[in-house]
Amino acid sequence: MSLFKLVSLLIKFSCLFLLLSAPKYLLAEDKAYPQFSGYSPKSKLLINFEPVNILLESNVLDMGPSRRINAKLDKPPIGTKLRNVFPRATHNESNRFTYELIKSPKQKSLVNDVKKYLESLPDKKSLNLYSRQEQLAYWLNLYNITLINEIVKRYPIVSLEKILTGPDSLLDKKLVNIGSLQLSLSDIQYGILDKNYSKEPLIIYGLYQGYIGSPNINKKAFSGKNVYKLLKNNATDFVNSNRGTNIDSLNSLEVSSYYARNADYFPNFSNDLKLHLLQFADETTQEIINKSDKIEPIINNWAIADLFGSKRVFGGAMSTNSAASIGMSRNYALTDKVTKDANTGGEFRLSPKEITRLKELMKVRAKNYGETSVTITDLELQDEN
Repeated sequence: MSLFKLVSLLIKFSCLFLLLSAPKYLLAEDKAYPQFSGYSPKSKLLINFEPVNILLESNVLDMGPSRRINAKLDKPPIGTKLRNVFPRATHNESNRFTYELIKSPKQKSLVNDVKKYLESLPDKKSLNLYSRQEQLAYWLNLYNITLINEIVKRYPIVSLEKILTGPDSLLDKKLVNIGSLQLSLSDIQYGILDKNYSKEPLIIYGLYQGYIGSPNINKKAFSGKNVYKLLKNNATDFVNSNRGTNIDSLNSLEVSSYYARNADYFPNFSNDLKLHLLQFADETTQEIINKSDKIEPIINNWAIADLFGSKRVFGGAMSTNSAASIGMSRNYALTDKVTKDANTGGEFRLSPKEITRLKELMKVRAKNYGETSVTITDLELQDEN
């Protein structure tokens, strides 16, 4: 191939990349939803987010703050030198959701029921009767549960890159129905949240994306009382993790590509993002940010943030109580159940690799929380076929 053709291909690729990664407000019609613009600053009305709380508390494994420890490469299979390649710096990070344990149509329908419950609330009582904080919690919960519901429909899946990016992105599909109004997740972010909350960058840490390299899903639902606290916690966790920033970089500051996909929150990208990161960075991360002369948004890990890193659904027999099986009871937490079964060989019938992976994931969690002294080793990847 001639040098001219090579340069031409590189230019075309660069243009395509810029198109796909451009801010939404440049790609889509700038829509507004005035019916969701009002609020009552002195309102004491509260939205009941208990169904969301139950689902999240029972299905989210909180991994704790990152210790920036890289995973080791897995051992190659006998008879070959080939290894599975994965982003070592972020492989052990991010809260996990038990997607692999939501299998039957009835179990999946219960997740969908939580989404429908949230969709029904504005018809029962107008959102403008609530405070700004309560409404913010509502939209973030609706966004996150809708995305979880869509991932559940598509699971098992390894990478979320193809379904979340590009012209056919899941985020741009009309997935939410409030009365006769159909909304996409992008509509919620750019048409409602951006306009009601003045493009506050903190918002992006509450928009769950489902993959390891994105901000966390919490074990608690957002509420008017906790929404800003949880957003700041998510921001602090993300900025001071390998998912958000690379403290081993030299002259440039490597950050998550998630910031590039949300570049419209940082008009003067490098300067504005630096100032933003410094608000949440610890001392070590601040030092790297301050001495960096440029920002490169190149950190990625599109692997789904499930328990086992699976390509297929794991596990055998499940509980016959479908509500309990996805944690629709406070006394039946799936993460506790799976952890117990991983050690006792219980009814989930995990394979040796699955048991190893879960145990190592729990070791990482313990290390992150400082609960015990453990040796961090790599998490075994599942076979690709």
